[in-house]
Amino acid sequence: MELKFDPENPKYEFITTEAEAEPIFKKLSKEKMVGVDIESTSLNPFDVTILTVQIGTADISYVFDSRKIDFSKYKPFKKLMEDSKVVKILQNAKFDYKMIKLNFGVKIVNIYDTMLAEGILNAGMGVSVALNAITQRRLDLTLKKDVRETFGNRHAPLTEEQIQYGAVDTLVLFPIFEQQWPLLQKEGLVKTAKLEFAVTSVVGDMELNGIYIDQKKWRTIIKDLGEKRKIHAQEFQDLIAPYYKVNQTDMFSDSGVADSINMNSQVQLMDLFNNRLNLGIPSTGVAILSNLNHPVAKKLMEYRGYEKLISAFGDSLLEKVNPKTKRLHPNFQQLRTATGRFACNNPNLQQIPAGNAEAPFRSCFNPPKGYKLVTTDYSSQEMRILAELSGDQNMLKGINDGLDMHSYTASVMFDKEYTADFKKKFPELRQVGKTIGFGLMYGMGAMGLANRLEITPELGEEYMKKYFSAFPDVRKFLDGMANNAVKKGWSSTIGGRKRWYIKPPKTDPDYRRRLGSIQRQAKNHPIQGTAADMIKFALVFIKERIDKEGIDAKVILTVHDEIVTEVKAEIADEWAEMQIEEMRRAGALFIKKLPVLSDSFVGDYWDH
Repeated sequence: MELKFDPENPKYEFITTEAEAEPIFKKLSKEKMVGVDIESTSLNPFDVTILTVQIGTADISYVFDSRKIDFSKYKPFKKLMEDSKVVKILQNAKFDYKMIKLNFGVKIVNIYDTMLAEGILNAGMGVSVALNAITQRRLDLTLKKDVRETFGNRHAPLTEEQIQYGAVDTLVLFPIFEQQWPLLQKEGLVKTAKLEFAVTSVVGDMELNGIYIDQKKWRTIIKDLGEKRKIHAQEFQDLIAPYYKVNQTDMFSDSGVADSINMNSQVQLMDLFNNRLNLGIPSTGVAILSNLNHPVAKKLMEYRGYEKLISAFGDSLLEKVNPKTKRLHPNFQQLRTATGRFACNNPNLQQIPAGNAEAPFRSCFNPPKGYKLVTTDYSSQEMRILAELSGDQNMLKGINDGLDMHSYTASVMFDKEYTADFKKKFPELRQVGKTIGFGLMYGMGAMGLANRLEITPELGEEYMKKYFSAFPDVRKFLDGMANNAVKKGWSSTIGGRKRWYIKPPKTDPDYRRRLGSIQRQAKNHPIQGTAADMIKFALVFIKERIDKEGIDAKVILTVHDEIVTEVKAEIADEWAEMQIEEMRRAGALFIKKLPVLSDSFVGDYWDH
């Protein structure tokens, strides 16, 4: 498309005084839409100097030297950023939102994020949503991004090249918007985009808030796990010692006897299992070892369990604690997954196990003195979404009656009377029901079921037939989603969030596998994507409720189907009820045939 500005010679003004800025902000306040960007010395909002703030229109960019104009006190800037009538276009808006709020005490209101919009328009396609990638794809324009590396000096005067670089970053946002907006409208994705834009500030605040962690308690847990790992390692070595004729004395080991093998060496482990134990296995993966009824295999898996916990949750996580705030400030990515579910990193708090007595890591996450943590989550969220989408009467009845759905599933599948103690009477049948119920939501087939239950493929096929006989409309729905995705090239959630697929040509030697992958993803997307939409609406509603009611509370964490807030202790129980109300209100936007249930936990640590 033809650009309204010259990338090589963009129109801009460099402003260094409030007097120069005054008429510009008067002009900008009358615009319906402005582009916003910053240049800073660091990506860390807690340790940064913001060098420039760029605010532009479609044809001119105003580059403000924020070291000379104090935007924390300059009211016209605050008024413009917080004006809900003016749309602010940004690329990766969460970054700028956090920087500006923390350093200037100013919120950015009414956001349009070109990065998020691009992600929504290309969900499942694996394309880059970096600014340069978008400009190349949408505008056939390559930006000079190497200049970005020159902004590290807090005190150096800005060069013309740096100023021009900042100017282009706002000017380019307008033609991108002009490309994206009609596509969002055409694909019915405006509501999805508005949701993502609305949740951006909530997530930005959540990351800035962070969560406190008891480092001493965390290290104690790691130490205890290390001791248990050591015991299991020794027991493993004792088990295999008879299979090794020579054990040399090791002066440096606790036992005085050298280990027979290195437990982390695949070569040595394969030699053990195949040449000494004569078990003939292709690998030492979990799926293989779990099928071996052998004490050595079981002991190795036990050892690896502790090894995995220590590796994932060791001191490396504590290194992420901010020295200024004494809190963890993880990064939550709104569109990292094609379904729209949050991903978390630096560190990944989504992988912190719940309800693990041996590794009670969640108990280390605490509120400050005088506050409580309120955790709310959805009850059987994905099961209710599946029932809503499929309309299966048996499934709807079971959920509406408040039954244990895994037990109920097994009772229908195997023609057993459902009783309150079904779980106790038929634990193995219930496990089948549970595995199928969850597995189908991820596109699991008969072979996958067989592997998970450690049964024959034939029995896996039989169980699948029993399940679909019990819930026939579930099968119709899943098959329909799979077929439509192949035919149309996309699938969607209840709220209209789309995921795209590229159908392989029949000449592709990998055709069947790739087609099967599309079908599995298409079965999963409407369920997981709707779950993502629910939790994002809940975050927006909860933040709005906090602001409306003037509650001394803040959102600090979201993991899968749960939201955690930090709230003043004396109102924690009252707020928990409000938080549940907003969770249910969000769920009711999508689930109409069933009640939406949410539970709460109020306490001195993160748990549920």
